Amino acid sequence: MESIAMKVTTIYAAQILGYLTAKEEPLATAKEIVAQVGVTYQYCMKILNEMRHAGLLVSEQGCRGGFRLGKAAEKISLYDVVSLFERDYAKLHGRDFLPDDSFSRVMDYILEIEAEKMKHLTIREIYSCDKCRLKMLVESCGQEI
Repeated sequence: MESIAMKVTTIYAAQILGYLTAKEEPLATAKEIVAQVGVTYQYCMKILNEMRHAGLLVSEQGCRGGFRLGKAAEKISLYDVVSLFERDYAKLHGRDFLPDDSFSRVMDYILEIEAEKMKHLTIREIYSCDKCRLKMLVESCGQEI
């Protein structure tokens, strides 16, 4: 099965959140994050700032400063990340054009189901599961809706 294209920025953002979730220390410098995720400093700062503006991260200034999660990892959903960086996805979901078109209704329904699944998956769950348990988590998430 082919997967839907996703921006690499979205993947890096999720990896950054996953790294901050797994870290024992709550703060991480941009330099640490760059080394962990493997992106350029400028690109990383762009991602960090977007997440900071969205409230997913907080930056603390000073010699012992850095970035930390803006809220508990249990409160950050996959949807929070995807809707921030995949703006086209957010625009498609809930669109009002062609409401009487059968294809549009089916696509709206599918996107609504996807969005609900993503809202129920948290960064904590995603980054604390092994591959097998994550698959079961995603499958069970669809049954809760």
